[in-house]
Amino acid sequence: MSAKRLSMPSLMIGLAIVVASSMAVAEPYAYSVNSRGFVPDDQMHRLWRLDLATGATQQLGQTGFLDIEGLAFDAAGQLFGADDESMSLIQVNTNSGFATAVANQRTNMALPFGPMDFGMSFTCDGTLLVSSDYQRSLFSANTETGVLSQIGVSGSLGAPITDIAAWGDVLYGIGEGHVGASGSAGAPNLYRIDPATATATLIGPLGSAVAPYANAGLAFDAEGTLWAVTDRRDGGAVDLPSQILRIDLDTGIASHVANADVVGFESLAIAPPGGCNLQGEPEPFIVPAQSPGGLAAMILALLALAWWTLHPARR
Repeated sequence: MSAKRLSMPSLMIGLAIVVASSMAVAEPYAYSVNSRGFVPDDQMHRLWRLDLATGATQQLGQTGFLDIEGLAFDAAGQLFGADDESMSLIQVNTNSGFATAVANQRTNMALPFGPMDFGMSFTCDGTLLVSSDYQRSLFSANTETGVLSQIGVSGSLGAPITDIAAWGDVLYGIGEGHVGASGSAGAPNLYRIDPATATATLIGPLGSAVAPYANAGLAFDAEGTLWAVTDRRDGGAVDLPSQILRIDLDTGIASHVANADVVGFESLAIAPPGGCNLQGEPEPFIVPAQSPGGLAAMILALLALAWWTLHPARR
């Protein structure tokens, strides 16, 4: 059997597919709520879709809650959050942005009212962990009732950890920034947390690329990259652009990727729990679906290749 030479159009179509594929796995999209900030009322307390590569945002809708600080996806893709103002565990509609209290009961956390500054993450076994930087404590949440149960003793984290993110069986936390929202000096560091004892071990400082911030959101993408978004302010009535950061798990050093075009972000959710099969069977293959533009380009390239194959007379 003689080998056939590929024509120039076929080579160009194949190259287009490769380029489109790389576009399709570009930086992922995330969800966040601007729970604070001196911005117009029609931009506050909204759920936003955030392009982590550019900082561009798409407003999805009003949440109906006043201080959502933690966000996390469960394994089924349901978005949960924590509202500090009403002490409520909530579920958020990613299409409309509208949120409802778990069990249709506000103040369902069964915690005393007071500032908490929540962070949250689901683990591979379905547990929802919730942190508080004011209390320096870790909780587990009942996703059916909303009730939070403290793990370990109060203050056992030992640092003002403002959000958490799990990858496989490892839990990470990001410290409050240089501007201590809870009245502390701040701890702009990455930590590793033992969820059984609610104790934290310092990995390292985020580094010089990170501008002063108050609170932050933390989340893994589907590929295991750790991301953060920071809530920045100048200490007065001026809000500054939220930084989007990519963080090295070994050192804690963060690189500045972009600035968000909406201020006041202190929560972050990207994907359901990941890294769950690292010690067992391989992770299932997932078709990249993060960049609509890249996927559209890849579909067009595949259609062009199919047309060229089915119309030999036109070659």
